[in-house]
Amino acid sequence: MKRGKCELCRAVADLHDSHYLPKSGYKKMRASDLKNPNPVLLSGGKAKQSSLQVRDYKFCGTCEERFNKGGEAWILNKISQNYGDPFWLHTLLNSKAPIASGNDLLFPQASIPEVDIAKLVYFALSIFWRGTRCWSAVEGGQPPKLYLGRQEKVIRAFLLGRGKLPEDVVVTVAVWPYKKVYPMALMPVPMPGLATGATGSISLASYSCSRSGGRSRATAADLLVSLSGEVPDAKSGTGSLVKEAISTELLSLDRSKIESMFKEIQAICSKMPSKESARLT
Repeated sequence: MKRGKCELCRAVADLHDSHYLPKSGYKKMRASDLKNPNPVLLSGGKAKQSSLQVRDYKFCGTCEERFNKGGEAWILNKISQNYGDPFWLHTLLNSKAPIASGNDLLFPQASIPEVDIAKLVYFALSIFWRGTRCWSAVEGGQPPKLYLGRQEKVIRAFLLGRGKLPEDVVVTVAVWPYKKVYPMALMPVPMPGLATGATGSISLASYSCSRSGGRSRATAADLLVSLSGEVPDAKSGTGSLVKEAISTELLSLDRSKIESMFKEIQAICSKMPSKESARLT
């Protein structure tokens, strides 16, 4: 620990070795079947396997527990441990009857009592707010800093339990729509008028926090989900855009450091029964 001022509550206290993305999320991205089980890190224009995590002395124990109870523990419990395992939220929504909302689908809270909307919102905003902090570089890459303007203070007060979110702060959950779910996490990235990103794992969701000029069509008690791809009757949505962004970024990087990993995966799959191999590729 390190003595200093907590960046959330601003009290002088013992600061924990805090993580931008949840520490437990990194564990779910490890591949125990590989010689090097560490996840692939995309940083500094290169792709390489690494055990390094985006972390720094940022928050006190009380605020770390706020993040955990606010939504982190609930979210991480819903993420599949192994690649190819069923995706809980995807499976659940496929069993429900949504309401069409433009190119998106709206699931009223009454129809999905299994989903804790409050924890989804809290977790999403906690990650975006953490993105407004300065974090140490990892493998030559600095996490992009988010600028939320006046909303930064509003969201901070919400995370501390000192205020409600105004109507111009909107959280959209874009569920990964494909049957094969990648155990992957992306840092939030800034866009003009919008902050987007995926956190914890793509197997959970991709979140966006934006300013809206009017009242949101979905209330805080509803789940507005952008779906596409293999989800029945779903139209083209954010899910496809996220997958395309991942592919584009990976193809633009130097992948020479992970070629041996790809060959190892192919060798493992070649020794598996065809059905099991298809699940992992």
